[in-house]
Amino acid sequence: MKKLIVSDFDGTLVNKEDEIPTSTVMVIDNLRRKGYKFGIATGRSIKSIIDYNHDFHFIDYIISSNGAYIYDTEKEKVIYKKNILISNVKKIVNRFYDDAIIYLTDNNTWNLISSESAYEEDYDVIKVDDYDKFIEENKTNIYKIEMYFKNKDDLKEALDEIEKYNIKVKVNMQINEHRNILEITHQDVDKFEGLMKVCNKLKITKDDVIAFGDGYNDIKLIDNVGIGVAVENAVDEVKKVAKDITDSCYNKGVEKYLKKLD
Repeated sequence: MKKLIVSDFDGTLVNKEDEIPTSTVMVIDNLRRKGYKFGIATGRSIKSIIDYNHDFHFIDYIISSNGAYIYDTEKEKVIYKKNILISNVKKIVNRFYDDAIIYLTDNNTWNLISSESAYEEDYDVIKVDDYDKFIEENKTNIYKIEMYFKNKDDLKEALDEIEKYNIKVKVNMQINEHRNILEITHQDVDKFEGLMKVCNKLKITKDDVIAFGDGYNDIKLIDNVGIGVAVENAVDEVKKVAKDITDSCYNKGVEKYLKKLD
C-alpha cells in the first residue's frame, strides 16, 4: 500500500478560483484516517499553504519553494531548509532588476524586488522599498527567486545567461499562455529531493509514494516515485514520464484519482 500522497498545488490541486474543493479535502482526510500521510510540493512560500490548512487540518507536510523549505504541520516544525547564497541572489537581482519582475521568497512571504510594476497575484506580496536593508536582514533567509518575463525569448536569454554564471543555483521554467517564469533555488534543491527528506522521516521509500503534478518543476518528482500521476492540463513533458493521467485540476482530477484508493 502506498503510504504517502504528495500533490503539486497550482495547476494540480487547486481550481480556477485558487480553491481546494471541499469534496477533495474530505477525500484526502478520509485517506489520512486510513493511514496515509498527505503533503504539498509547491513553488509557493510556506505561509500561503499553511493558510489553507488553518480551518481544517488535512496537510501533514509542506515541501515549499520547490523543496527549499520543508515543514511538518502537525509538529509545527521546520525539518529542512536550504537558502540561496546571498552573493548569488545579489548577482541575479542586480543583473535583471530592470528586465524582469522579481520576487524573493523568505520562509513566509513573497517580496517584490523590481523596477517594474508589481505583477498581479492572488497571494500577498510585500513591496521592498529598501533593497539593501532587506538583503542585509535576510542574508540566510532567501529560498527562491522568481523572475517574470514579458515573453519566452527574454526568458530563454536570461536562462542561458544564468547558466553561464556557473553558480550554485538550480533554474526551472514555468511557461504557459499567461506566464513566462524562471524559478531559481539552491542547486541542491528540488521537489523530489524534498520528498526524499520526508520519506526518510517517515521511514518509507520513494516507491511508497503517489505524486501528482503538472509543470516542469514536477518532472523529476513524477518520474521517480512509485506512482507518478499527471493531471490532464499538465505539460507534455510531465505526461511523458507519468505512470498515469487523471482529469484536469479544473475537474477535480486529483480527487477523482484518490477516490480509487478510498
